[in-house]
Order: sequence, then C-alpha cells, then structure tokens
Amino acid sequence: MTTRTLASFSASLTLIRSRIHHTSCSPTPIPWSRSLLSLHPTSAQFTDILYGVKTLSLTLIGWYTLHEVFVYYGFSLGRWLAQVAFWVTLLVLCIFSNHKLYRGFRAFFYERLHTFFTFSEVKFVDVLTADALTSMSKLLADMQIVVCSIVGVLSLNFDAGNTRCMHSVVAPVLASLPYLIRAIQCYRAYLSTGSSHHLVNLGKYLSSFPVIWTSALKHQLAPVEGVRLDKHDQYLQLLWLYTVTINTLYSYLWDILMDWGLCRSPRAKHVLLRDDLHFKRPWLYYTAMAGDLALRLCWSLKLSSHLQQHASGQAFAFLFEVLEVFRRFVWNFFRVEWQYIQERHKHTTRELTAVLHTSSPRALT
Repeated sequence: MTTRTLASFSASLTLIRSRIHHTSCSPTPIPWSRSLLSLHPTSAQFTDILYGVKTLSLTLIGWYTLHEVFVYYGFSLGRWLAQVAFWVTLLVLCIFSNHKLYRGFRAFFYERLHTFFTFSEVKFVDVLTADALTSMSKLLADMQIVVCSIVGVLSLNFDAGNTRCMHSVVAPVLASLPYLIRAIQCYRAYLSTGSSHHLVNLGKYLSSFPVIWTSALKHQLAPVEGVRLDKHDQYLQLLWLYTVTINTLYSYLWDILMDWGLCRSPRAKHVLLRDDLHFKRPWLYYTAMAGDLALRLCWSLKLSSHLQQHASGQAFAFLFEVLEVFRRFVWNFFRVEWQYIQERHKHTTRELTAVLHTSSPRALT
C-alpha cells in the first residue's frame, strides 16, 4: 500500500508540474478568458466590427459633406435637415439593424444599463465600461450646448436663454454622472465582498467631484481674459490646484498599484514591475507608467470647464480629449492583462486543489 501511495503522489506531482508549466507558459488562452469580457461564440467577430465601423464612418462623412455643401450655399433648411438625417440614420442602424454587430450592441447596452441602475452583481466588463464613461465626461458635459439651445428656443429669447443656461449647473452635473456610476459600483462591490480596498477605490472617484465643481464655480465667475483675479478668485484658484493635484496622484497610484498590479513586488526581476508579464518587453511598461502620469494630469485639466471659456482653452480642451482617448486605449491593455493574470492564477489554484484532493492518502486508501 505504501508503494502504491508513493507512486500515486509521484504521478500527482508530475501532473501538478505540467499544469503549472502549461498555464504559465502557454500563449493559448484558457476557455474562461473570453467570458472575462462577456464574449461568447456568437459575439461579433473582427470582420463584423470592421463592417459596422465602416458603415458608421461612411454615414458620418456623407451627411457631414452634405451639411457643409448646404452651409456653403447658405441653405439653412438643408443644413438642419442634414443634421437630423444623420442622427435618424444612426438611430435606425443601432436600434433596428439586424446585423450581428448592432444586435450585440443593443444587448450589451441594455445589460450595462441594468447593472448601472440596479443593485446587481458588478462584473469586470461593467467596470471597464464605467471607466470608459469617465473618459467621456467632457463629451457628456458638452451636451450642455444641446440642452441650452433647446432652452433658448423654448424661452423665445435664444441669446438670453442660452447665456443663462450656459452658466448653470447642467455641465458639471452631466460631467459628474460617470464618476457617480463608478462610485456606486465600488460601494456595491464592498457590500458583496467586504473588502476595504473597494472603499479606497470609491474615494478615488469621489476625489473627481471637487475638481469638477470648483472649476464650475470659477466658470460661473468667468473673469474676462487678461483681467487680474481678485482675492476671492485667487483662493478659489488655489483650491482648484489642490484638488487637481490630489485627484491626479490618487488616480495615478491606483492605476499603477491596483489596476495594473505593478510596483507591488520588491523582488521582481524588473524593477517596479512584476514577475508575471504578458508583454515580454519591459520598456512598454515603463513607458506606459510615465505616460499615464502625464496624461492623468491632462485628464484632470480636461474636467475643468473654466479653462475652456476662451478660444485658446477650447483648443487645449480638444487636445486633452484626444490624449485621453489614447490614455484609455493604453490603460485598457494593461488593465485587462492584470485581470487575466489574476483569473489565471485563481483557475490554476482551483485545479491544483482538486488534484491534491484526489491524490490525498485518504482518497487513495
């Protein structure tokens, strides 16, 4: 019986070594990796996505060209019809098209809305989506222009109504919505897991609100360009600088330590990195770490509406939006990589636990 037990343990150890080597060295994703992003065999493939992007791009280019032609010839009704036609075409494609991409978009959109506004389980794909929405906060704030235009028309005094609306709280409220959604997700995760690090993450999103609202207050005051700030405005300016600094450093440290899993192992092969790297070129990580800090600062400035009240500020705001798209693009790669590594380790641990359980002396007797 002893010989049989030793032989079984030897076979089990060999199996464990092979499992560890396979899961750490094999580039082939294990079956659960697609479910990490809620991808299914019926999900839209690359060719479907390419077709959808091409359709939307041609739609935008076509109606925009027609709009500019009407503007050139002074045909105001045609210009208005071109704008309406673009949005109608876009809605028809997204709501009624039977193409696999648009069907998947509708299902994904409805599912995300359900998780955003109900106390259901927060999945990793919900976190990615809500984080992406935080990068679109400036886009949501710009919806104030649409809202204020409607208010101006309904008030029968477009200039006066539009001016009052543009100095209202519409923009900061819209800009705050993505951070509110993400903060609620962190609180839900804390209630379900009891882990205090979700509360720390909650504080990161709450730190965005002072940046948005102090800047909105400065925009309300709206000093004339080139005019020296009075004492009250100087204190407000100092408060805004403090909030931007705190939010930038808070968000950056969370990106590096928690979202990317870097700078956590003092004995890692590469300084400030980790031993398990999916991308085998360390300079990619160092470049991303340095770029994320600089672009995080731009992101905080992008949230500041008072910097956009002059022409030069609007140009910088557009540049910041482009940089934020690039930052989020890079951030997603390393965020998904770290989540993949964590899930892979959990999967390996469960398999090894099952092997050890079946190979225990009690199971062999």
